[in-house]
Amino acid sequence: MTLKFSPDATSTMQHHKHYCLEVSDNCSPTIDHCIIRSASVVGAAVCVSGAGANPVIKHCDISDCENVGLYVTDYAQGAYQDNEISRNALAGIWVKNFANPIMRRNHIHHGRDVGIFTFENGLGYFEANDIHNNRIAGFEVKAGANPTVVHCEIHHGQTGGIYVHETGLGQFIDNKIHSNNFAGVWITSNSNPTIRRNEIYNGHQGGVYIFGEGRGLIEHNNIYGNALAGIQIRTNSDPIVRHNKIHHGQHGGIYVHEKGQGLIEENEVYANTLAGVWITTGSTPVLRRNRIHSGKQVGVYFYDNGHGKLEDNDIFNHLYSGVQIRTGSNPVIRGNKIWGGQNGGVLVYNGGLGLLEQNEIFDNAMAGVWIKTDSNPTLKRNKIFDGRDGGICIFNGGKGVLEENDIFRNAQAGVLISTQSHPVLRRNRIFDGLAAGVEITNNATATLEHNQIFNNRFGGLCLASGVSPLVRGNKIFSNQDAVEKAVGGGQCLYKISSYTSFPMHDFYRCQTCNTTDRNAICVNCIKTCHSGHDVEFIRHDRFFCDCGAGTLSNQCQLQGEPTQDTDTLYDSAAPMESHTLMVN
Repeated sequence: MTLKFSPDATSTMQHHKHYCLEVSDNCSPTIDHCIIRSASVVGAAVCVSGAGANPVIKHCDISDCENVGLYVTDYAQGAYQDNEISRNALAGIWVKNFANPIMRRNHIHHGRDVGIFTFENGLGYFEANDIHNNRIAGFEVKAGANPTVVHCEIHHGQTGGIYVHETGLGQFIDNKIHSNNFAGVWITSNSNPTIRRNEIYNGHQGGVYIFGEGRGLIEHNNIYGNALAGIQIRTNSDPIVRHNKIHHGQHGGIYVHEKGQGLIEENEVYANTLAGVWITTGSTPVLRRNRIHSGKQVGVYFYDNGHGKLEDNDIFNHLYSGVQIRTGSNPVIRGNKIWGGQNGGVLVYNGGLGLLEQNEIFDNAMAGVWIKTDSNPTLKRNKIFDGRDGGICIFNGGKGVLEENDIFRNAQAGVLISTQSHPVLRRNRIFDGLAAGVEITNNATATLEHNQIFNNRFGGLCLASGVSPLVRGNKIFSNQDAVEKAVGGGQCLYKISSYTSFPMHDFYRCQTCNTTDRNAICVNCIKTCHSGHDVEFIRHDRFFCDCGAGTLSNQCQLQGEPTQDTDTLYDSAAPMESHTLMVN
């Protein structure tokens, strides 16, 4: 059967009751293999309305309609399966007023508005539908509607995939949501849907976008390959984000901004192009027990007054640092494992704050913790160890309070303080370092109280010329002092440092052999290799010996043939930042 509806423009029928097919109270017809068309610009092609309206609609082609394809209202129920609903002027399907249809295996596409619209407490069970190429969202939920949508494919929407707003609810489970022009899922205005076990991918913008005080439970989804953030939370939204995989995004993993909130726990966030998690502009999310790893930039990035809690996460193997804190951000970072960062473990800079407590920070390519440029964090009871560079580096006016930390087995100084910095170190244990325990240089100062500094290779507390810290009640013992032993044994200091370490001792410059204005030469090379040359004492400070490194015109007589490619060596007498503190 073919049904066509072309109402007269002078019709006195109320416009909202323009229907090609209406099923009303206590009617239960079977409508099978029908073609349904409506030329009306108002009303709907099909309206199911009233208590006991319980049709079965299957194998129908509801298409080329100028308005709504299917309208279900007022406690109506029914089953709709294997239909094709296409090219409607507005929504393909309307479900409202506690209507509770069943729709299976329908093809709903190329609508001139929304594919399926549930509102005003509409319900419904939607299974295995293919919903695509609609002008607005594929599926819209608002005003208390609570549909169940399972095993559907919602894709290529010209706006978005799923749009839940104005206190909408809904259960969206085991769907494929992909290739939509904007976000795959939008949640806003106090809506609270459940988004579970979906594949949300290849969005032309983001994966899941929660804004305007939206909420929702987002769990066990696979979110990947989206052009913007996998999940974005903003403007006082407060969702639960749990057990998701968020990966291979062309932007960041999770982006929380403009006072966004949320509980973000036990997710795996990895291999994203930008930060794994961004937190900014007054946002205060809680991140617990996540694995955030293998990103192409930072693991977790707090900036522009980003706050919140970062607890018991595993943050590792990022191309930049594991955590960055800057510009007024003040998070609590507690109980995390932060390791494998190619540019350090934690970087606090440009006025960053924060409490770092009981973390394990280890095996980072550069400093375990960097504090610079007027930043003032508090570090308590952390373990900072096995760094491939220093333990904690504080420079360029950095401050900070370091209390009761264990800092050990780092390749460079346990704590390096430089360039007008002034931290407070209290009751720390700094030990087993491959260089010095604490080094203070470049017009920095510090307060050191009741620390234990022991068994470090290049000495316990090393002070450059002109440095006068406040030192009270420290125990400095059993340090190896390999620098003094090398000098006393007539060795070139390069023998014990290579170009990767910077022992603190007297360094000189040879004007006769000068190849740069910044070369540094140890005292034994001055006596042996540069005897009779024009030399000058510079200061007591940290450096490696250019003579032993083979960067000067004359070969070092104490070192023999240089062991490194001299074209790749750092300038040994440059400020210490030039040697070791290269920051992206």
